Amino acid sequence: MSGGDGAGRPPDGGEDADRTVLKGAHTRLPGTALVRAPGGPPGGAAAAETLPSDGPGAGSSSRAGVGRVLGGKYNLVRLLGAGGMGEVYEAEHVLLGVPVAVKTMHPYIASLPESRRRFLREARAASRLVHRNVVKVLDLGGDEDGDDGVIYLVMELLKGQSLAARLRAPRELPDLAEVASIFADILDGVGAAHACGIVHRDLKPENVLLAEQDGQRVAKVVDFGLAHLDDPLDAGPTLTSEDMIAGTPEYMSPEQCRSLAVGPSSDLYACGCILTVLLQGKPPFSGLPAIELMAMHMFSIPPPLARPPGAPPVPPLLERLRLDLLAKLPERRPESAAAARSRLDEAMSREAEARRLPARKGGVPVEGRGERAQPWPDSEAARQEPAPEQAVALLRIAPAGQGLSEACEIGLDAQGIHLVEVPDAAALAESGFGVAVIDAGADVDAACALLEALGRAAPGVRAVVCAAGLSSDRMNALVAAGAADVVRYPVAPDVLARKIARVVRRGR
Repeated sequence: MSGGDGAGRPPDGGEDADRTVLKGAHTRLPGTALVRAPGGPPGGAAAAETLPSDGPGAGSSSRAGVGRVLGGKYNLVRLLGAGGMGEVYEAEHVLLGVPVAVKTMHPYIASLPESRRRFLREARAASRLVHRNVVKVLDLGGDEDGDDGVIYLVMELLKGQSLAARLRAPRELPDLAEVASIFADILDGVGAAHACGIVHRDLKPENVLLAEQDGQRVAKVVDFGLAHLDDPLDAGPTLTSEDMIAGTPEYMSPEQCRSLAVGPSSDLYACGCILTVLLQGKPPFSGLPAIELMAMHMFSIPPPLARPPGAPPVPPLLERLRLDLLAKLPERRPESAAAARSRLDEAMSREAEARRLPARKGGVPVEGRGERAQPWPDSEAARQEPAPEQAVALLRIAPAGQGLSEACEIGLDAQGIHLVEVPDAAALAESGFGVAVIDAGADVDAACALLEALGRAAPGVRAVVCAAGLSSDRMNALVAAGAADVVRYPVAPDVLARKIARVVRRGR
């Protein structure tokens, strides 16, 4: 790979795959990430994952220039890649002769306060991290050094390639052992950032470098240009205003898509997207305009993995981890990168899998779910086969929007499940619906009474109850009253959709 090969696209390509800051319909703020590719010309052919320029004056005239010495210390040897914000060079420390990577900003970009702050924030964020799985920042220089407005960031120069480039290569996807190794490194790097109070906010294959270090391949997290951190040296306003959404659409968490406050769990969602890419070659949602991708992150259930023909099956615990990382609500994801890493190790262990997933045939545990479940009459189950578009009755006890929010209803609608509100059990019996959702709020007693009324008026209807403050006793009371399933507040559309589908499929 050469410096001109860094097109900055995720494995599936597409214009909307670029990192974007969306304000209305505009996209901007591309970035770069550096590697040196093995097997190149003397000194190693360099590669930088870059994004195209969309600003004025981003041509060659604004480059710092090969042969220039920045800050009296760093001789720019070779251009590795260029993007809308600047360039990345292979450089050499004048006195020490040590090769380094130097990332610069275009002067016209550096003159913009927000862009300058973003660049300095990247330097400060990365400089806090000293970890095997994070690219090391060595130095920072800028206007104070008299370099005609050029701001530069000095990093370790790495031999290797980006994860995006590895996945674009015309060969098979990584085997499961390689997937586990790469993903473990990513989680370790992300965990180190979180331990320093840093949320990356733009994790994607372009921002993971597969470096050759001490005879081993090591995955390293790079590009903290969108990072959120508590920085006493940066007392200005936030880098993204309330009506702006920063990130790369294929890898943005639902809360990031809604321009809400993001925390470490937002990075974990992006890790789930990266794990999906490692397993199937593309993220869970791709190939659509940015706005549609964000809507899918907010409302759509991740589709099943599309493994290549002949690929070994994904261990069940690994798939469970992937789906938990992709949960719509932050609190439903693993509690930390370290917890996700522990689950990854468990997923790749046959002994752990055998303990967690015992064989069901001939060995159903006593009081297992299969023994507890009361079979529904075959004729009734057949009558309720799921359809591509399905109407489900909605009975409200809680005020509208308290548990089943408008966003949740929109998410269900996007999955072909349309809630139709009915006033009471008698109206439901006359409507002919086979499945109902009861939005109970904290009033479990009222929900139990409604379930009992349903049992008398419409005994064939199966109800899923959404409720707050559920203890095991309150949940058991709902089941005893006739609930087919229960969903805890806050209600996520993907969780409720799965519950409804399961109730329809199993006929209970």
